[in-house]
Amino acid sequence: MDTIYAKELVIKAGLELVNSGLISRTWGNVSCRLDDHYFVVTPSGMDYKKLTHEEIVQVKIDDESYSGKIKPSSEKSMHASVYRLFPNINFVIHTHQMYASILSAVGLDSIDLDTEYKKLGKKIICAKYALSGTKAISNYAIEALQQSKGNAILLRNHGALCVGEDYVDAFRTVYQLEEACENFLLDKKTESSEEEFEIKIIDDSEILQSLYPYDGCFLFNKSPEVIRFSQTEKELRPFLDDFAQIVGSKAVTVDKDINQIVKALKSSPAVFIKNIGALCWGKDKDEALAVNMITEKNCKSFFAAKLFGKPKPINPIECRYMRVNYVKRYSKLAET
Repeated sequence: MDTIYAKELVIKAGLELVNSGLISRTWGNVSCRLDDHYFVVTPSGMDYKKLTHEEIVQVKIDDESYSGKIKPSSEKSMHASVYRLFPNINFVIHTHQMYASILSAVGLDSIDLDTEYKKLGKKIICAKYALSGTKAISNYAIEALQQSKGNAILLRNHGALCVGEDYVDAFRTVYQLEEACENFLLDKKTESSEEEFEIKIIDDSEILQSLYPYDGCFLFNKSPEVIRFSQTEKELRPFLDDFAQIVGSKAVTVDKDINQIVKALKSSPAVFIKNIGALCWGKDKDEALAVNMITEKNCKSFFAAKLFGKPKPINPIECRYMRVNYVKRYSKLAET
């Protein structure tokens, strides 16, 4: 495939993922095969809405080497492995899309579907857990993909990997996966004997006015799961690794007291305020929206995990490592 055209497809794919709400900011990555020897992939930590041809990185399939100063996605090994082992695959999309990510955190090794999907079959395999960007997660992803009869797998506590013969085929897989995962969760909720929870809406204007002198952007999340968490739980731990990276090892619940809220925000950019919801902070609106989105997704993952048994968050030591790595290295890439 022509290199310029392949890079255009990768840029187009990044924009489609962001505009469709399947990812936010730089979460996930996209690649396109050039030939038997090379592929092009999104760079690490750069805004998909601003990518240029020069920032799309060409990587060698056999040894994953590349030239230039721009680093390819930290998941380049996963993409390279797919192209090495599956000669019919020419486009790879890794996402942190909502419902696929939620199901990746509930502890299932596979998901049996009532409806057969053309790109998924009747079963979705969930790969073993490993830290993102490592050889281990790449190896586990390939192992799961080899077991699968479809074009998508889940990456435990992380997201999804979708492949296709071309751009259209890969995106068809992405959308079918999200539909299948959402329907699976809805069916499980219907079967569950869990009691309906009354959501109480409480005014938050006083809190926002009290925070006015502080720098940055503050947003309230009042989705049903977030409000429910603020009414019933004390602290939210990471069930998804992007929560560990962006929010930290935990987000606590405090009373409607400005001193408690400010104190909690010094340890985490998200704090639950009892009976109200979650207050999310960022240095600008984009960052606050990212915290808002991942907090809601992690809340949904917590309650989904409860449907399948006792929720099991990610190991705290790994969470601390991911947070430090994100703050000191990954988040800096988006600022350069």
